[in-house]
Amino acid sequence: MSAAPKITVVGSLNVDHTLRVPRIPAPGETLTSSSMLTCFGGKGANQAVAAARAGGRVSMIGCVGQDGFGTQYLEHLQNENVDTTGVLRTEIPTGSAFIAVDDRGENTIIVNPGANHEIAPRDVDEQAALIRESKALLLQLECPLAVIKRAAEMAREASVRIVINPSPWSADFAEAAIPVDVLIVNEKEAAMLLGKPVKLAIQDIEGALQSAGCGVLVITRGADSTLALSLEHGVIEVAPPKVVPVDTVGAGDSFAGALAVALAEGVELEQALRFANAAGALATQKAGAQPAIPTRQDITALL
Repeated sequence: MSAAPKITVVGSLNVDHTLRVPRIPAPGETLTSSSMLTCFGGKGANQAVAAARAGGRVSMIGCVGQDGFGTQYLEHLQNENVDTTGVLRTEIPTGSAFIAVDDRGENTIIVNPGANHEIAPRDVDEQAALIRESKALLLQLECPLAVIKRAAEMAREASVRIVINPSPWSADFAEAAIPVDVLIVNEKEAAMLLGKPVKLAIQDIEGALQSAGCGVLVITRGADSTLALSLEHGVIEVAPPKVVPVDTVGAGDSFAGALAVALAEGVELEQALRFANAAGALATQKAGAQPAIPTRQDITALL
């Protein structure tokens, strides 16, 4: 892979509170947690850190509170070599997430958006230079949809590759006509987006891409092979490394960050998927979101 590409991430910054439980609680059930870990998270910042550790030169656009968590978060990102000039401060508290992780590594998450919903399209306009100077723009859906759409439109105008992981899934995304080059979804999200099971959708690649509104559709399937659909390559299937997950929180963000870097470096799609699969697999081997994100050295060693 070539020199470090410039990546801009527009998205959320949360403080995660992760509790280990024997199983995910049922409605009305109270469980005792065996431990709690507080660390930095939020899908946007997770992807920014993932891209930086994977070898990108990363800038972050988002919003944190004027509280202590906000100050600590900015310092943390700067220590991760993420440019924070595009991160705003507001009186609303920094976003937070409360995560239950069971003994199988599965999780449920409750998010309080906080400052993440204070960012507006005009704030993206003020950071236009960051986007226009990038090789890729990386987006998710933990910020207002109008912000995501404005950032994508700006990237399209500047011929910057747009990579979107529309998570947490919202049906509004499909109706918003947001420009996207590479769309990353899981198997369930793909079925909702395409209106049919993935195994049927891949029989009509052109139709699937038109339904998804993208040039490349990437479908992650956990421990099963990752699929990519494009008119140039047809269907690509890449098996991820075999691992026993400890905690799956942040694995998808690690995948997205690594994929954006590889594609921005000009790597062929299949090789980029292998790189991203390795990053996602390694992210399941430690507790927490950002503490588990692998470095480029970790990824290449596994490959």
